[in-house]
Amino acid sequence: MDIIRFFIGKPVTVIVGVIFVLLFGIIGLKTMPYQLTPSVIEPEIAVTTTWSGATPYEIEREIVEQQEKVLKGLRGLIKMESESFNGVGTITLKFKIGVSLDDALLRVSNKLNEVPSYPENVDKPIISATGASAPPVIWMVLKTIDNNPNTAYTYKTYFENEVRQYIDRVEGVADLLIRGGREREMHIVVKPEKLAAYGLTMSELIHILKSENINISAGNMGVRRRDYRIRTIGEFNSVKEIENVVIRSTGQARILLSDLATVNFGYEKLTEAMLHNGAEGIAIGIKPEPGSNILNLTNRINAVVTWLNNEKLKDEKICLEWVYDQRPYINGAIQLVKKNIIYGGVLAIIVLLIFLRSIGSTLIIAISIPISVIGTFIFMSAFGRNLNVVSLAGISFSVGMLVDNAIVVLENIDRHRKTGKSAVEAAYQGTKEVWGAILASTLTTVAIFLPIVMVQEEAGQLFRDIAIAITFAITLSLFVSVSVIPVLSHQLFRFQEKNQSSKMNAGIRALQGAKAWGKSKMGAFNNILIDAGKGF
Repeated sequence: MDIIRFFIGKPVTVIVGVIFVLLFGIIGLKTMPYQLTPSVIEPEIAVTTTWSGATPYEIEREIVEQQEKVLKGLRGLIKMESESFNGVGTITLKFKIGVSLDDALLRVSNKLNEVPSYPENVDKPIISATGASAPPVIWMVLKTIDNNPNTAYTYKTYFENEVRQYIDRVEGVADLLIRGGREREMHIVVKPEKLAAYGLTMSELIHILKSENINISAGNMGVRRRDYRIRTIGEFNSVKEIENVVIRSTGQARILLSDLATVNFGYEKLTEAMLHNGAEGIAIGIKPEPGSNILNLTNRINAVVTWLNNEKLKDEKICLEWVYDQRPYINGAIQLVKKNIIYGGVLAIIVLLIFLRSIGSTLIIAISIPISVIGTFIFMSAFGRNLNVVSLAGISFSVGMLVDNAIVVLENIDRHRKTGKSAVEAAYQGTKEVWGAILASTLTTVAIFLPIVMVQEEAGQLFRDIAIAITFAITLSLFVSVSVIPVLSHQLFRFQEKNQSSKMNAGIRALQGAKAWGKSKMGAFNNILIDAGKGF
């Protein structure tokens, strides 16, 4: 099947195909996420294990070393780091770029199950994908208002318990980065003289409080046809419960914690201080999920923050002050690149008009440019790419490249037309002759940029969008050159032929009319002469 002749013979089919390409391209453009730069995902996983009251040495020996033994055999692991602090140990696992993060999380979880045992009172390890999300794209500050006597630092616990959930539930939010503030906690101030008087040590007191501050399962009890799970609730919920803890009991008296110490609510030691415009505050950064639309995410977060300030935070005399987001930068950068694409296309059309000296030919090439550009968004959307400065720059670069194929085909068609061939034969022969040349030219250009798509390193993730944009724009220009260009050229030449034919026919009819008019006038003049002769 001769595809070029098929396209020339089916102009309606080609036009409908172009309409579909433009339609789906616009849909792909509207549905693509907007970001400032491409997302670079680093497969990094953190394993955090908490053991309250343990020293860094105990954390390292009893927990971290055991976990490292089973985790070091993970496939794709390139680096493993561990840190031990008072009461907590962290292992950071870095995998090769390209490793599926979901698979890595699953393998890490399975490996941790192979740890033989943990010491008593050790919490279950928490696995988090620290390298799955981008840096914060939104920053807010929690501040006090209306002469609030409390400092903003004291509202960290309130934010974690009452406010954070509303932001976490917003679509596209991966995590929150919180800086500053102090967590609310229970303070037990021991009186050393009382402790010595009762012959107790600090370690004994800590051990007793830990053993009391737990919920213990008491098994199941069957009542008729139902089984009930029994649990003894022992976790502290109030100051009074802690004060009434029995430290030592003799046959004659009981020693309560209130006899040895004072219990009250307080705040942890300040480790991070954050000031905004000279006022204390808690900085809150919003991390997006990979591939999320930053513009839509920012608008959704803005709506939630407005609601929180007007409804929930107003009574507490605090507010979330908006500090930074990427909307101005994204909109400005995208608009700038869009203008460059438009200006480049207009300049290309002007240059073509100067050299081709034909409005029709220039119009044909001008039509081919948006078809290739808009059609590129179909493939970018299908490949899960986003609209950013890099991808738009690739499309901007390709504007000049995709015109080449159209010029080569159109110039050769025009050459055949000037030899006297019909419109259909000129379009067919002109396209067929250069088909192999433009195919080779397109393939060489694609061969240069296509390997970038296959690169899995950070550079590959960063420049993949520009390679995809150029590759598909050039490829689409090839199909436009062998389908749209010959069809439009054929229709243009047919129109010119009809126009010339109509002009020629009009000239012939005018000459015939003039000749008939002349004959009629000559006949009338002869009749006048004859009548005059009769009179004499």
